[in-house]
Amino acid sequence: MKRLYSLDAIRGLAALTIVIWHWQHFFALSGHWQTVWSRDWQPLYRVLEPLYLEAWAAVDLFFALSGFVFFWLYGQAIREGKVKPGHFALLRFSRLWPLHALMLVTITVLQALFHAKTGVDFIFPAEGWDRFAAHALMLHQWLPPTIEQTFNGPSWTVSIEAGLYVLFFLLCRAGFNGWRVAVLVALCGVFLFSWNWFIARGLMGFFLGGAAYYAVEKIRLMKAAKTISAAICLFTLALWALVVVEIEWGPLHNLIIYVTDRLPDDAYDNEFTDRYFHIAYILTVIPISVVALALSEVVLGLFPTFYRKATHLGDISYGVYMLHFPLQTACALVAVTVGLQPSFFMQGWVMLAFYAVLLSLAWLSYTYFEKPMQKLIRKLVEKPESPKTAH
Repeated sequence: MKRLYSLDAIRGLAALTIVIWHWQHFFALSGHWQTVWSRDWQPLYRVLEPLYLEAWAAVDLFFALSGFVFFWLYGQAIREGKVKPGHFALLRFSRLWPLHALMLVTITVLQALFHAKTGVDFIFPAEGWDRFAAHALMLHQWLPPTIEQTFNGPSWTVSIEAGLYVLFFLLCRAGFNGWRVAVLVALCGVFLFSWNWFIARGLMGFFLGGAAYYAVEKIRLMKAAKTISAAICLFTLALWALVVVEIEWGPLHNLIIYVTDRLPDDAYDNEFTDRYFHIAYILTVIPISVVALALSEVVLGLFPTFYRKATHLGDISYGVYMLHFPLQTACALVAVTVGLQPSFFMQGWVMLAFYAVLLSLAWLSYTYFEKPMQKLIRKLVEKPESPKTAH
């Protein structure tokens, strides 16, 4: 397969939706959540309601997209020894660490200024040299395993991915890079959900993304590939329609509550319903969506112009994701300095202006910082060993 522009495009769109989920942070401009606030006060709420309610789950799509790409680009090459551990680590380090490190320093400075004015940190705590060091090494969610978010809070996914890369490499080098192993590891994540749902989500998403790659490879070589691909795409659209309906009105949630309320008191705890729905979403909607996107491009040839243009959004998606919370913190710092209230940020034009600044900064970061830093760091390797262009 060639480069899949569709996957780059959806990664960019997913990054933008995370910003919508985090818009609620502006209800805590003083460092404390205001006494009374409601999600429906946020900009364009009637249009963006599903994203305001559940866009945090877009992170699971990130993991699946990474898994798909890594099994595609590196799985067989690592197994055959064509990609050495040091080179693989350098490729990943050069892609993730420079911007992560820059944002770690940036948020530390911004939080220090914010703390000086308010006496508290903005949203995520940013103190302790031990935590700073763990962040600097991208180990902050692993040492110790935790779901606490600190410093640049959204960077928890970077830490989880770093650990997943190690596991992925070890499994592939040992010869365990097939779809069965991918599914098995993903299912292990289900059993870890109650212990650490960040690690569990990473395992499920990443390795189901790998299984999705094998599914696409199988389907695209079939005689009936176009018919099967079209059916999967239509099924995926119906699945997402169901997701939106469930977010908005919750018919399945209500049905479960109706049934379980009639069971003995200790038979089922409705507190866990959302957890099970989230697991079901990761196990079904996410990998099926990745398969559908890939097939829509490589088999059906849909939307080629759109995918190619939208891939630029995928290029800057890492910047969008890593920059958005520091930019929010900078806005909060300005707000407490000049006396702006949360209501100011609940205006549509303010959200549009925020996105304009964020996208501009992400483009500048990708063009003048991330790419140059990658090239600089990768010069440490005299002869590239990856069989395909590094992701």
